[in-house]
Amino acid sequence: MIDKKFKKLREINRRKNYFFKKIRFNIAKIFIDKRRKNEFDSSSIKKILFLRDDNKIGDMIISTPVFKALYQRGFELHVLSGNSNYCVVKNNPYIDKFYFYPDKTKEIIKLGLTLKKESYDLVIDMGEQLPVIYLLFIRLINSKSVLGFNKEKINIYNKNIKYFQYESHITERYKILMESIGIYNCNIQYDLHIPKDTQDKVCDFYSDLPGKTTIVINPFAAEERRNLSEEQLMGITSYIHKWYPSINIILVGQRNKLNTLSYLGEYIINPFGDFLSAVEIIRQSDLVISPDTSIVHVAAAYEKNTIALYGNDKHGSFVNNYVWGPRNKNAIQLVQKNENSRISEIPLDVILDKISFFLSKLET
Repeated sequence: MIDKKFKKLREINRRKNYFFKKIRFNIAKIFIDKRRKNEFDSSSIKKILFLRDDNKIGDMIISTPVFKALYQRGFELHVLSGNSNYCVVKNNPYIDKFYFYPDKTKEIIKLGLTLKKESYDLVIDMGEQLPVIYLLFIRLINSKSVLGFNKEKINIYNKNIKYFQYESHITERYKILMESIGIYNCNIQYDLHIPKDTQDKVCDFYSDLPGKTTIVINPFAAEERRNLSEEQLMGITSYIHKWYPSINIILVGQRNKLNTLSYLGEYIINPFGDFLSAVEIIRQSDLVISPDTSIVHVAAAYEKNTIALYGNDKHGSFVNNYVWGPRNKNAIQLVQKNENSRISEIPLDVILDKISFFLSKLET
């Protein structure tokens, strides 16, 4: 009864906050937004700024085929990145220049004025949310055109794409984006670039492993409720050690979290620690197990055998297990039945059954 009361109070509080936030935005819009929309002309576009400053590694991975397609069509491409998701594209040869979105309002305004000097023909904004400071930031850039999704009532966005496919894979959104600027039949295979020295050191690392088959496990996700449980991890590693003792188990993820897993027994932690080394470890692996969509997307880039664990939740209106699903012909997606449930609730025997399925395929 008490939990229900608190849940109701939280819901009332969320609605109240949303209401006042909307009022503040509408007032700010009067002073910041343009009076009317500019005419959108895709034929005049030569220089593009792509906004990917949300710091989400998975979303940056999904954007990579767009970067390649824009480069191949002759556009000059700049990317606004976050500090955390820059690792995905720092070696990407199709991006001409990077900028980094700051935290402080003063620095955001300063960056907006700096980007204004670039004289962009088009700014692409893939985001759903639009805080007041971001509206001001885009206004300061003063691009000839700004493309966004579901921004019909905001005049800065003179190319608006109505998009309510909240159960379609996120790549469908990118296809529509590309078609809106005249690029059709775009190859949306994720495009990752690993430097030669990273490839070499991971190759040397693999050559010293005792087994010929390697399973990569990513135990942790961005949200705690999407983590694998101690019981699941123990069950998975014990099962592999018992029935497939010659298989290598490599754990990837944040080192400080992985160091707490000494109870698992025999396993190897990614000795390099950085994201790109984890990508290369996955590329050379035989099976990937992950509750984190960014690692699922890395595995999809190379069509690796994958057991992808999802909690049947939503991100706003987006149904997570559909929109950010594996999109990988060699992946099996396990989804909890109950909405907004924990991945730890996925039965261990179901996970072990899929491990057995993949390993039996590898043996044949």
